[in-house]
Amino acid sequence: MSTKSHRLLDGRRVDLVECNARQKTFLTDLQKMVQQGVSYFEVYRAAVGPGSPALHGRNRIDRRVVESPLYLVARDIATRAGIRQGLILAPEHESERPTAPQDASMISVAQTADLIGITRAAIYKAIEKGALEAIRIGNVTVVSRASARAYRQRRESLDRPESRARVPATSHRSETRRQRHADSTAARAAG
Repeated sequence: MSTKSHRLLDGRRVDLVECNARQKTFLTDLQKMVQQGVSYFEVYRAAVGPGSPALHGRNRIDRRVVESPLYLVARDIATRAGIRQGLILAPEHESERPTAPQDASMISVAQTADLIGITRAAIYKAIEKGALEAIRIGNVTVVSRASARAYRQRRESLDRPESRARVPATSHRSETRRQRHADSTAARAAG
């Protein structure tokens, strides 16, 4: 990151000359989080959530905070992470937004992962295998809510003990003990 300025997604250039060393370190740390693949939601919370240096010690976001260079750049870094992770529609795909279903029939990959109880990577694998119905809108993948619920039900039914084949809970060792016991009982009875 240039310590003097930052170009936002919308093309504006934000001057960072007024930011102190601590604020610049904060922005660098946000970029490191993104490079390390930290979840967009964690990056966003660190960038502009409660306790963030971008809020300038405030608990609320007001016009002065939103217009500050530190807030603008922190939010931009988080937004870019969301775009990279396929959670936020990139500006170059904005024209595809009208093609997205307007009802609640589609949910994000992150929401699907939460609903089913598996990782986002597992969601993408299930989509590739055709186990989940999904569509791509620009850089964002969305999953059919009905498909996600059906997938969760299938997983839950596989996890239920009654759905597994019942196998006798005997081991080789216990069968050997039983055989020895039967043999000794037969020997006592015969002797």
